[in-house]
Amino acid sequence: MKDSTVLQLPVSTIAYIGDAVYSLYCRIKYLDLLKVDKIHRKVNEVVSRDGQARNLDRLMSLLNETELSLVRRAMNSKGAKKYGNDPLYRRSTAFEALMGFLYLSQDYDRLMKLIEITLENDEDDCLR
Repeated sequence: MKDSTVLQLPVSTIAYIGDAVYSLYCRIKYLDLLKVDKIHRKVNEVVSRDGQARNLDRLMSLLNETELSLVRRAMNSKGAKKYGNDPLYRRSTAFEALMGFLYLSQDYDRLMKLIEITLENDEDDCLR
């Protein structure tokens, strides 16, 4: 899909796809943990509201204008405000929307670059 076509979709739909894409990538990334329960626990840490909000914060300075505009739109969306004015949930929704936008726009190189950055930083956090 073209960027302009993707941007016409509801933010909640874009975020829904982004959550699935990021979750799947994380599951594949942590296959080396071998046991499903260990993979599940690690993926839940990374894909949690807190983890996704933290990841968005890490990426903000790397985003272009189109991506920043989508992130702002997602943070202010009705879906992001579903749990009141919870800033973590709003940033998590924005992170999911960013992942969904890149996937649906078929910008796989950019998507993989940003995912790798988030997972590298997540591993650094775990070492502290």
